[in-house]
Amino acid sequence: MASDLRIHLPEVTPSTPGSERMFGAIVEIAVIDAATGRTLLDTLVNPGCPITEIATAIHGITDAAVADAPTWDKVLPRLKRITKGRQVPAYNADYDLGVVLADTDRAGRKPGHLADGEKWACIMQARSDWARSRRWLPLGGGHRALGDCQAARQVLLDISRTSQARRRRSPVV
Repeated sequence: MASDLRIHLPEVTPSTPGSERMFGAIVEIAVIDAATGRTLLDTLVNPGCPITEIATAIHGITDAAVADAPTWDKVLPRLKRITKGRQVPAYNADYDLGVVLADTDRAGRKPGHLADGEKWACIMQARSDWARSRRWLPLGGGHRALGDCQAARQVLLDISRTSQARRRRSPVV
């Protein structure tokens, strides 16, 4: 059974100093169904700019790896199709939303429902709240889009299980 949640996580190449880019360009994106874990989208993306050495050191994605990958304007329609009418939780939702909107704008496309910030939810903030932490906690998904989606789903499952257990232990007033 499909859920109304689609976990979305991109990997990016950071913007370079002096660049007009506030957000880095997407080099990989994955989306999974939050209920089942089924992969709905998992692709490298040719960012149309060089991937920095720092970014490659983090996620392992090179210019050669994305050379034949689709560009954002080719990936965007599929992303829009699989997230339409759904909530889109992402580990760092504000940043991920900004990256998606920036790349969509650079591609000369319209973001449609993806521009609706109310449809995005921040798993990192939910996790920090759940853990009663004042700081954001690292995800630990290996810095590849699909692995990060799977790790973010596990965070949601952990929060849900703990919340359910707390409710069962709480006395009804």
